[in-house]
Amino acid sequence: MLNRKTLVIAISSLAAGVAIGGALLGSGSQAETDFSTQSADKRMAQSQVEPQPSQAERDFMDFTMPDLSKPREGQEVTRYGCVKPDRPQWATDLPRSEAQKSLLLTALYDAGRYQAIIENNSCPCETEYPSWDEADAQYQQIAQGRPTAEIVELKRQAMREVKDFQFDALTVCSQSRGQ
Repeated sequence: MLNRKTLVIAISSLAAGVAIGGALLGSGSQAETDFSTQSADKRMAQSQVEPQPSQAERDFMDFTMPDLSKPREGQEVTRYGCVKPDRPQWATDLPRSEAQKSLLLTALYDAGRYQAIIENNSCPCETEYPSWDEADAQYQQIAQGRPTAEIVELKRQAMREVKDFQFDALTVCSQSRGQ
């Protein structure tokens, strides 16, 4: 068993070890603290002086394939993958007071495309979303130089045509897509 003399030696050795270890660790941690503070200050100074790399520099080696299912900027694609052609620029830039002109152009476009779908009894992208050229030419022929009141009446007539053709055209498109 442990006698009193062994117990005193063990406790004094433990006390001496703790004192020496504390002295060494205490002085070492001060040096480490000074070092970590200096390196943190140095890193902060470098980050303020050195310019951050641009997005192009960070993405330099990016070999990720682009997502081709998304349309290019300014291009509208339907859920069936058809690319809608851009409206004529003059119709896009009209002030609000002349919005009836743009609505007439849209009604002429829709009536023409629905009629073509019914005549062809199919719904490919070229038929469903044709160029605006034909509708623009038709607009210029019937509406150029007319007052707003006459344009409103022409728009109403064109909208009636759209309503007449729309259901049948959408039915043809649904059947051709297998829906």
